[in-house]
Amino acid sequence: PVSNGGMFCRLCLLVQDAYGMFSEVQLQSLSSTDDIEQYCRRWEGKFCCLAGMKILQRTTRGRALGLFSLIDSLWPPVVPVKVPGQSQDAEMMTTNLPPPSFCYILTVQSGEIHVEVDAEEQISNLYQPPAVHGLKEILRIDGCNERCSFWAQVLYLRLQTKHSVPIDQRENLLFVTDSTLQNVVHGIPKVVAVSVTASCVLSTEIIEALSVASRLVFFKDALWGNGEIICVERTVLLLQKPLLCSAAGADLSELTGPVRLDELDSTTQANSVCALRGTVVGVNERTAFSWPTCDRCGNGKLELCPQDRELLYCNQCSEVVTTPVLKMQLEVFLSCPSRSQSTVKVKVRHEISFRLFVLLTMLLFLQTYEVQSVLGKEVGLLNCYVHSVTSHPNCVALEEIVLL
Repeated sequence: PVSNGGMFCRLCLLVQDAYGMFSEVQLQSLSSTDDIEQYCRRWEGKFCCLAGMKILQRTTRGRALGLFSLIDSLWPPVVPVKVPGQSQDAEMMTTNLPPPSFCYILTVQSGEIHVEVDAEEQISNLYQPPAVHGLKEILRIDGCNERCSFWAQVLYLRLQTKHSVPIDQRENLLFVTDSTLQNVVHGIPKVVAVSVTASCVLSTEIIEALSVASRLVFFKDALWGNGEIICVERTVLLLQKPLLCSAAGADLSELTGPVRLDELDSTTQANSVCALRGTVVGVNERTAFSWPTCDRCGNGKLELCPQDRELLYCNQCSEVVTTPVLKMQLEVFLSCPSRSQSTVKVKVRHEISFRLFVLLTMLLFLQTYEVQSVLGKEVGLLNCYVHSVTSHPNCVALEEIVLL
């Protein structure tokens, strides 16, 4: 599937003929992103007959790097291909061919689909199922713009907040791990960020599943390069195992026990997640505040009850709120042995219930807040997102988060 700036998604097929030539077929816009998995399961790997196609363009490697990174992952062919202009005897077929230098972009002549696929047909011998690797193996790949497929547990989702970019065109960061990372002692991070660009289509099923719990997700044909895993056009995310895939020797065992994050240290980078422990040495009193919310719907704009001015009232539930949930925003400064030379700032956000800051919440709400009551308190382990790491001044800015 290909997305156009987050506005709509179009179903696209990458097809290969008996001569080894690739074409991308652009079909209709999908009415629902949930159709993606249906087409993957019905069509992928099957013989098809294309009719009524027209050539939109003949694109080359230099103009379509993303498309050719996918083609390169499928080259060389797993079986000998025919050679144009020569006899089709077995001895005239070869696998010793250079990678394709061009690819045709095809589309249908009218609004109807002219693709015939026999769902009962056996898998084509030209088809190469995705080779699934463990994340540790992927992080050790030397190449650039390499396609990779992997299973991973999604622990935390974060929308990149660039206010100049429309919401539907912003990138998502998915922080993921697997057993190959969790079992590493040192040298490789236990959790990595996967950047999901606006051009990568996320199905409604994926979005809804990740909004409520941590899930095991299959990332098919993501891009690896320059130390990053990126989901772009032609990357597919699935909750169910594809019909065909090869494990390529990867350790795909499920996680057992609690997930561990790397602790904050001198190697921690911005836009990562880490675990944090330390001692409270200061509080930013100017930005600290708290407020009551409805314990039923979460409404943060409660009013005084007209009948009893000592009670709070939720106009969304049309009910009196007898046990409001207190939420807060607070920035504290910590002394951390692992970053002894750095100023460590942690933003405690109102969406989270903070076991270590309950006292602060109560004091703030009662307007009897005293900094001395929390100075020297031991904190940890907190799960945090790293906003920035600077050397001048030497400072690490973090935000406490809740993992899925």
